[in-house]
Amino acid sequence: MSIQSMTWALEQRVVTDPTCRHVLLCLANYADKNGRGAFPSASSLSDDTGLSERTIRYKLDALEAAGVIRRGNQAIAAAYIDRYDRRPVVYDMVENRGAPAAPREDEDAERGANEDATGCSSQQNGVQMKTERGAPAAPNPSSIRQLSVNKPKKRAGKPAGEKSAKFDPSLAKPANVSAETWADWCQHRKEIRKPLTATSCKQQAEDLANHPNPDAVIKLSIGKGWTGLFPDSALGSVAGTNGGASAVLQVPAHHQEMYPDDYI
Repeated sequence: MSIQSMTWALEQRVVTDPTCRHVLLCLANYADKNGRGAFPSASSLSDDTGLSERTIRYKLDALEAAGVIRRGNQAIAAAYIDRYDRRPVVYDMVENRGAPAAPREDEDAERGANEDATGCSSQQNGVQMKTERGAPAAPNPSSIRQLSVNKPKKRAGKPAGEKSAKFDPSLAKPANVSAETWADWCQHRKEIRKPLTATSCKQQAEDLANHPNPDAVIKLSIGKGWTGLFPDSALGSVAGTNGGASAVLQVPAHHQEMYPDDYI
């Protein structure tokens, strides 16, 4: 990219046609700081200007006829593009009109390399054959265009340390319930797709706190396929154990809470 050449292309008043000025400005973008060695392909200039490749070639001929550009050292393109028919024309900006052309090295090579080439090809290449003292190498035209990079967005969310731990109902066993029975109850609730929550475990522990046989309450609910615990339902079993065979099992009133959704 040559800021000097692009500034000249904007400030010059020799070319007044808007389309020609646009092509000249884009062509100057590919020259070095001295306005030399610009050889973008027709497709590159077409992408830069939005014009057709045919129009680009016409405007380049018009700019050359106006004397604001001239053919430069064609050996630059030949050094990097082997195929003759794929080499774009190398142009120099004529920034100081009327001044004698600066001497160039390898004049013989220039005359013999692509002297009869016309127009531009679709190949996109750009190179600076030699750099002056301290001058950086000319960039490839394809690298001049700045491509936007989509940076990944940070996902909003709580830090890992702040995420709440998954509740484990097996750790919320009531004090008066055996570990085996409570494990069966946790598994039962899981199988019917009604896993125990911290709130339900707390409530069930309170319901079973003063019960004489909490394991019987849980086993009865498992056997019946109930989702809840009903302490009164097992009192008859306890009475039968303590008072003899004449005791009658007390059956609780049926309501929807006893059954999982699959059974309703």
